[in-house]
Amino acid sequence: IPGIKELLKDNGWDERNDLVIINPAGAFATRNWPLDNYVEFMKLWLQQYPQTQFLMMGVGSIAEKASYLKGLMADQLINLVNKTSLEQSFAIIKKVKFVLSEDSGMMHMAWTLGTPTMALFGGTRSDWARPLGKHTDFVDSSDLSCGNCMLKICKYGDNHCMTRYAPEFIFERANELLNSLVPDEVA
Repeated sequence: IPGIKELLKDNGWDERNDLVIINPAGAFATRNWPLDNYVEFMKLWLQQYPQTQFLMMGVGSIAEKASYLKGLMADQLINLVNKTSLEQSFAIIKKVKFVLSEDSGMMHMAWTLGTPTMALFGGTRSDWARPLGKHTDFVDSSDLSCGNCMLKICKYGDNHCMTRYAPEFIFERANELLNSLVPDEVA
């Protein structure tokens, strides 16, 4: 799609940097990983991959989250919420190095495009919606007695199925996924 590179650059992308999508877009509280966990994940990522900028896209329902994260990450985060068409979003997702996403349309877009994707499932039934393929990984709630509840609000009032996953754990899984995709060296 023409103009993608310009759109990214006009919004702060340094083209020497890889792009990683951060997508806190789960539809309900039981599908949301804490925003501060995303911040910690981004900091861990930058320690390992300093030539990175993070990117948020999507619709107005995540605008407040994007603003909050942009305030903390400054130039390390590009906010394209409400600035891309569906076609542009697909083209951008195809360019990025990695996607960290809650259960959402963008997560499905990313894994179907073959982009390395780590999905965060809370109350969603991951057996219905998880990404498939060697380029994907996910965490879910299926091991909990209340797992896969499909509730909008946690019946225990705490969203444990998402908050129990520390940023360090998610980063480790993401890094393992990326490393598994590196082709073996030819002898």
